[in-house]
Amino acid sequence: QHPELEEALERDEEITNAEGEPMSPRLHVTLHTVVANQLLADEPPETWQTVQRLAGLGYDWHNVMHMIMRPVSDQVWRAMAEKQPFDPADYARRLAELPGDWPPPENLGPAPPAG
Repeated sequence: QHPELEEALERDEEITNAEGEPMSPRLHVTLHTVVANQLLADEPPETWQTVQRLAGLGYDWHNVMHMIMRPVSDQVWRAMAEKQPFDPADYARRLAELPGDWPPPENLGPAPPAG
């Protein structure tokens, strides 16, 4: 999904994202994998339900993945920084709130090429 991250992944270094903030390509790709694994396992089922709902609103696959990655990363942060266990109810609630402040699909332009 992100061929532009390949070099940074090989060097295992952070990059600056489009918003000018540092980001870890390794963490980004890992979050993509977490969401994909949730979908493959249908666990929790709210993840696939959210994909269907957001796709029905006109969002493309890649933007849907990024939207879902936000509550996933929040759960990971809580687990790592605050030593809190995964909270399925909070996660389901956060999924239900999507797209939240995400731009409407017509403002996002075409999806980047798969890769």
